[in-house]
Amino acid sequence: MRIEIYLAVLGLVLGELMMFLSHTFLGLAVHIINLQAITLAIVLGDIPINRKNVLQSLLLLLQMRIINLAMPQFFTISLLWYPLVYGVMFIPIYYVANHQNIDSNDFGMNFKNMYIYLPLALLIGAAMAVIEYNIIHPVPLIPRLTSPNLFQIFIVMFVFVAAVEELIFRVILQTRLQSVFGIDKGLLLGAVLFGIMHAGYGLVIEVIFATLFGLILGVIFQKTRSFPFILTVHGTANVLLFGILPIFRTGS
Repeated sequence: MRIEIYLAVLGLVLGELMMFLSHTFLGLAVHIINLQAITLAIVLGDIPINRKNVLQSLLLLLQMRIINLAMPQFFTISLLWYPLVYGVMFIPIYYVANHQNIDSNDFGMNFKNMYIYLPLALLIGAAMAVIEYNIIHPVPLIPRLTSPNLFQIFIVMFVFVAAVEELIFRVILQTRLQSVFGIDKGLLLGAVLFGIMHAGYGLVIEVIFATLFGLILGVIFQKTRSFPFILTVHGTANVLLFGILPIFRTGS
């Protein structure tokens, strides 16, 4: 019946709903309890391996959110906070991938057809950034459009934010969900979870947009099995969304 997966997802949704309603500490508490419950289910439960793999994947989402909320603010510059939060996630990602025997082919670590994928990825990423900017209107994470600032935000958004989120949501979570629920349902559920994890903005339209964006990224990965493709889409969107577009729009 996959009841353990439904309960884990329900707990994740409940925690994010608390974030959506600005009850941050309550949401954090729900996520911590959910993480402990899932861990116990994996260790003690008589659960088929493919469903255990899904639960392990959901643990990555919870870890990312808990670290995000609990990480002390060491820097006054917001951009420098991202490598701390996302950099830590490479450790559990490695262990989950190793435990589930996910190899370089599963990761899609190849550059085949990038002469086609690269311009398409830049175009999709730019379009997504423009749409999302008009939804959330973020403040810029860099003060000015200088070469050092652009290099810094490029590294942060590509190497840390986009890489970690795509490894978790597309390479690991989506493929694990598809092994349990089938190609289409697994793809859709992965996209919905990606959208729900954007509930912290407190905007229903942002959750809907992020779900659509997650679906686009999921379809691209499903069809091409190219990690560089989805990394470029996501990274480009983030650089434009949190760096270039806010500065252009404010005239700074």
